[in-house]
Amino acid sequence: MKRRLSLFAASLLSVIGARADSVESPDADDSIAAELASFTLADGYEISLFASEEDGIANPITMRWDARGRLWVLCSLVYPQIVPTEKVDDRLFILEDTDGNGRADKTTVYLDGLDMPTGFALGDGGVYVGEGHDLVFWKDTDNDDRGDSREVIFSGFGTGDTHQNINSFTWSPGGELFFCQGLHGFARVETPWGIVGMEQHGVWRMRPRARQLHAFRGGSSQNPWGVAFGYWGEPFVKGGSGTGLSELLPIMVPTEHFMNPIDIGNTEIKSMIVAIADSPHLPEDIRGDALIAGYFAHTIDRMKLEPDGAGHRAVNQPALLRSSHRSFRPVDLQIGPDGAIYVADWYNPIIGHYQASFRHPDRDKSHGRVWRITAKGRALGERPKLVDNSAAELLDSLKSPVRFERERARELLSGMPTDEVIKRLNAWVAGLDAASPDSAHSIQEAVGIAEWHESVDRALLGKLLDAREPLARAYAVRVVGRWADRIDDEVELLTKAVSDSHPRVRLEAVVAASYLDDPNAIGIALRVLDSPMDRFLEAALVQTCHALKSRWWPALTGGTLKVANPRHLAFALKETSGQDAAVVVRGMLSDSKLVPEVTDTLLVLLASIGNSEDIDAILNRASENAPVIQALADAMKVREITPKTDPTTILSRGLHSRNAALAAPAMRLAGLWRLEPLAGEADRIAGDSASEVSFRVAAIGALAPLRGAAAAERCAEIATADADLQVRAAALEALAGIDLPRAAAIAARQLKTSAAPTGIADLVAPFLGRVNGLAILAENLKEGGIPSSRSSVILEAVHTAGASSEVLAAALGLAGDAGLVGFPAFSEDYVKTLADEVKQTGDATAGRAVFSSPRAACVACHKLGSEGGILGPELTAVGAGLPVELLVEAVLWPDRQVKEGYLSTTLRLDSGKLLNGYVQFETGEQVVLRDAATGTTETVPRGKIAERKDAGTLMPPGLASWMTRKELVDLLRFLAERKGGGVH
Repeated sequence: MKRRLSLFAASLLSVIGARADSVESPDADDSIAAELASFTLADGYEISLFASEEDGIANPITMRWDARGRLWVLCSLVYPQIVPTEKVDDRLFILEDTDGNGRADKTTVYLDGLDMPTGFALGDGGVYVGEGHDLVFWKDTDNDDRGDSREVIFSGFGTGDTHQNINSFTWSPGGELFFCQGLHGFARVETPWGIVGMEQHGVWRMRPRARQLHAFRGGSSQNPWGVAFGYWGEPFVKGGSGTGLSELLPIMVPTEHFMNPIDIGNTEIKSMIVAIADSPHLPEDIRGDALIAGYFAHTIDRMKLEPDGAGHRAVNQPALLRSSHRSFRPVDLQIGPDGAIYVADWYNPIIGHYQASFRHPDRDKSHGRVWRITAKGRALGERPKLVDNSAAELLDSLKSPVRFERERARELLSGMPTDEVIKRLNAWVAGLDAASPDSAHSIQEAVGIAEWHESVDRALLGKLLDAREPLARAYAVRVVGRWADRIDDEVELLTKAVSDSHPRVRLEAVVAASYLDDPNAIGIALRVLDSPMDRFLEAALVQTCHALKSRWWPALTGGTLKVANPRHLAFALKETSGQDAAVVVRGMLSDSKLVPEVTDTLLVLLASIGNSEDIDAILNRASENAPVIQALADAMKVREITPKTDPTTILSRGLHSRNAALAAPAMRLAGLWRLEPLAGEADRIAGDSASEVSFRVAAIGALAPLRGAAAAERCAEIATADADLQVRAAALEALAGIDLPRAAAIAARQLKTSAAPTGIADLVAPFLGRVNGLAILAENLKEGGIPSSRSSVILEAVHTAGASSEVLAAALGLAGDAGLVGFPAFSEDYVKTLADEVKQTGDATAGRAVFSSPRAACVACHKLGSEGGILGPELTAVGAGLPVELLVEAVLWPDRQVKEGYLSTTLRLDSGKLLNGYVQFETGEQVVLRDAATGTTETVPRGKIAERKDAGTLMPPGLASWMTRKELVDLLRFLAERKGGGVH
């Protein structure tokens, strides 16, 4: 039987995730001095205040530096919802340190009257602002530092959830504006190139001069918030409602196909924003690291970025900063002109919206700070002189080793006339020293300026394509994709690049191929399969197959597609297959020159899309091929089709194989297809102790469909007397589907007498997923005779599987035990009394033992520090945000709050079986459900679904019912003290 993992912690976080990450009681002392005293920095660093509410800012969301060395800060007092009687007046400030002492002393309001803006970027001679549905471009036409010209560039971005509005505006080296959108954005934006939609979370890319917009779906957690680029333009994205830092490049493909996050590293708990620590002022050991804003745990986290195949890995380093102040909420990080790290501090004990009342009195609307982190004993950088420089002078700044100077120079060049910039650019490139070790990067910067101005220069691009540095070539290949419609040799260039010796170049080639308007572009991308693959390359290739299908599929069916290697085409068909693909697969299988590897791939694919005649062909061709027969059995469980001709004889050969990997799926097929002539063989194998256990389990599963009710006696006999626990459990499962009361009687006897503690879960499992299953089991247990120690283990097995039953608890004699928590009714008085007890007498050390015990099995699902699983959200800093009162509520009455992404679905099948989990996706024919207890997926044909219920959390009430009150108090104290920084 499959081992079921605990849902105790998983479902707890369906509540905690909705309320804990962002709700805390305010500190008594809200002074600057008190917050400053709360900071603990890594050795060698110090912190000071750059700006605060004394300078007019409050609730800063994001910030950007301009070329004058001034810090622009976007603030929103409207968030999370406007008060209907009040005028909106969110603002974009300019903060200036006029005397260079590291403290802002001049404040200018560039924009006011804004309505909950969530992002901005300086460039093209103005500022882009994301405000609700609109992406707006503001300019200051009279140079008084006030925006006075407003142009809506695009409209139609989603506003379904205010913390998911477009955010994190970041320029690429080539002048593309990247920004993020959360899960409920539901955007539909009209552009000169057509309507672009995105109905889920993802990343946008805008090319301003072309007014071109691309939507990249997925790639990070549900609410991405943060984009950054490495030295060679490598793109990264940070989730805002999760822990992951992800590789963005593999999803930068124009397709509606959703791609799951390709995480390269994770912070301990929820965090946001990624900034690259790139400054000569900073010590060498931190340069190039990713800095992360730990808004939940009050930290500035740090990850070291290292190459990993075609992508990267991010290795956690000691935190740069930790704070004990509950209102310290870092939400943005920027490197300043002096090389210091600047931190935007939202400063609020409450940073969510629906987690607490929109009008909660503790929402701080008057404070906001910007902090400045510097390295002790290291010289600060000098503010570069850039404003009023000529194009030629600004181009020289692109050779600077300081990222700040290069980025500000690009932004100034973006606002200059294209003719002037390109003229100077050509002269600048001609004067570069080809022998310089930095020449390749200078050429990349030049290509980026040409991109920004939409000025195609094939000769300049060629210089970068020929660079020795592989990451320079990789960036050049990306530009081939961008300019593919304006150069003549894009096919030749990408054909060469996809076979490059460096995996990053190959990855860029796969992504770039997705932009070619050529049916044979898929053939170029698929050639990457001839070189070593990794998860980054595979993800990009999957996306490209989907993006190009509208081009390559007609060519394939029309006989004009040029894909020389059948294995390549098999990959594309497998990843994008539909019923129409079966025709092509049949044709490919007729080729006698196919190698076995490709033949097997095509047969497995055909099993999932073919018709009854195809099933015949598979059996005739691969009746003794275990992987193919296994795949066929898996497909038939979902598809419910039968061969056109009687397969009894063919399957009989498999049943008599000595290879259980072949015999077991053959037996499963016999049951699925109800091949009654094989019933006797199933009966024999089911009872044959000499046969492999997997074969016997398959045979037992086939008995019911082959013999119907007549199989009950045989299943009961095996369930009662067989020596193997796994076999007995399989027989009990089969019997429960035929005669549930009889199965319950057998299970009850064994639970009372013979079951070892390790086997109790297997005996309980058949009753968890059936209507009234636990109630019928309870009826057979109510006569007693079970030791109290075993009663607790039985109830724990139920809880571990994410179920609960007050009736079963009563039958086991546990529901009324005054010493146990039981099933208390919700009341505010109960919550307050228990919370006070947790604060006064709770023992976190003892609570750690409760949390880690096999009885609770929390760590099977949840990570705590470096320990535990990843099935559910992380608990490392759950106490940093959730008051004890809400922790009590979360544990005992989980249905009172359900977070987005944790809405459970219950399916009752026509067989009476129940499935509980999270819907992964669904079509008109089937529903794919992820079982939250096992982490596995179950594909269910819609025809088998008798009833469906979408509501609530998978965590039922009563999962703490087996605990003593002292154990519950200690557990809550342990959770309340989780503030990040590992397990203590």
